[in-house]
Amino acid sequence: MFPVLPSAALVDTGVVSVHHIPELWITYHQASRAQKLVTAQLIEIGDGTQLFDLEDVLDHIFQQGFVDPKWRSVVWLEDCDSVRLKTSHTVKGLLAHGAGTTPESALRLVICIPFFGLFSRRAVR
Repeated sequence: MFPVLPSAALVDTGVVSVHHIPELWITYHQASRAQKLVTAQLIEIGDGTQLFDLEDVLDHIFQQGFVDPKWRSVVWLEDCDSVRLKTSHTVKGLLAHGAGTTPESALRLVICIPFFGLFSRRAVR
């Protein structure tokens, strides 16, 4: 009986090798929903996506509609220890250091929506 292979497995002359498609885990954190559970997402970093650095990842997130583009100016990425990452970090470099490789090490997409209506005009005067 033949073993069940993952869909990405390749069989070549009796030798089984798994072709690994790089993946990046991201969790979404919205300041106004801090008490809610976070949403996790797995993004494939294959040849077709052209995701070189974190700026490309952010562009991909907005182009795919995962986050409304109106929030682009108040969004940034952090590592799993809440350290803000520069958008010039390469995806390959982060993955090589283990960042974003698992749900536990997922990059944090922080959405800091301003609270414009917190104070009335009378309270500010």
